[in-house]
Order: sequence, then C-alpha cells, then structure tokens
Amino acid sequence: MNRNSNLRMPFPRGGALALAAAFLLAACKDGAPDAPVTAAPSPVSSTAAVPVAPASAVPESTAQAPTRPQTLPAPPGPTAAPKTVPLAIQGVAEAGVTVRIKAVEIGADATVLDVSISFANRITDTTMLALADTYLQDESGARLHIKRPDNNRDITIREGETLDGKLVFMGAVAPTARKLKLVFNDGNESDNIVAPGLVVDLPLQGG
Repeated sequence: MNRNSNLRMPFPRGGALALAAAFLLAACKDGAPDAPVTAAPSPVSSTAAVPVAPASAVPESTAQAPTRPQTLPAPPGPTAAPKTVPLAIQGVAEAGVTVRIKAVEIGADATVLDVSISFANRITDTTMLALADTYLQDESGARLHIKRPDNNRDITIREGETLDGKLVFMGAVAPTARKLKLVFNDGNESDNIVAPGLVVDLPLQGG
C-alpha cells in the first residue's frame, strides 16, 4: 500500500466541471460592462398647446369711422338792456320809517328799485318792512312780490340806521307802464311799530 495514498483525494469528474463553471460565471460577472440605462419615454401630454393664428389686421378704411364736420351752436341773440327810470320819490310811515326811491330798473325777468330806507323811533329798537306781503303792483293789478334777501328776509332795520341798496321784485312790467304802486306790509297800519304799512306811488312816465 502506498504511503501517500491517503493524501490523494481525486475530485470526481462531475465536481470539477461544476467548479470550473462557477469560476467562469464569476469572471463573466466581474468583467462585463454595466448595461446602459435608458429612461422611459415620457407620455405625451394630452393638452398640447395649439398654435393660435395671428389676428388679421383691420383694413385702415374700416378702422376709423368717417369724421363729420362739426357744427357750432348759434350764438344767443342779443338781450335787451334793462330800462332805467330815474326817480326822486319819498314815502313816510307814522312809525318812523322813511323810504326814498331813487330809480326803477325794468328788466326782462325782474324789476329793481334803488332805495334808501331810514328808521327813527323812541319806543322800539327795530322794525320790519317785509314781515307781511310786500310787492309792486302794476296798472292791471298784477303783483310782483319781493325777493327776500337771504341774510335779512324780513328787511329788519335798527333804530337810527339807514339801509342803502336795491329791492328786487320777481317779474317784469310792461315797458309802456305809466305807474307802479310800492306796498310794504300789506294790510298793516302806518303806525305799527313792529311792521308798519306803507304805500308809495311810482310814476314811470310824465303826464
């Protein structure tokens, strides 16, 4: 019997082949290059933008409306100048009121008196010239009522004072009118110290 017979351990043929195949497979895995990675194609969007056709240019002939010549309004006709009648008339009430009418201005919409009014009374401090109806009356009996001032609606005057200004009556009188009647505080007595009544005739034409 050989001494080294226990050291020889021959591999079976099938085992040798299997081991060789295992080494060969490992070599192939180690030496093979990495396979290229390809990205999956992205899905096409279902809402793809649709190109918009450019708007067609508007022809110049239709872009602007034809201009028409402008017509200017006719200038207003001349307004007749007010007629001014100078006067020097005076009326006196027993309560101490003196009214001087210096002129009458007859306009298209109003009649204006240029006046100076004084008041003197030892009993009271003030009186009112338009507390009751105050107006101008023409020859036909028509009444033009006074336009009351905003800051002195009753035309109050203090004792010892004089008011110089204009009284405006709403409405016009006929240019052919011969006279007017000025009425303060219609229906009141002349000696009423609160609101004295006074009537003054105003001739507008001679004769």
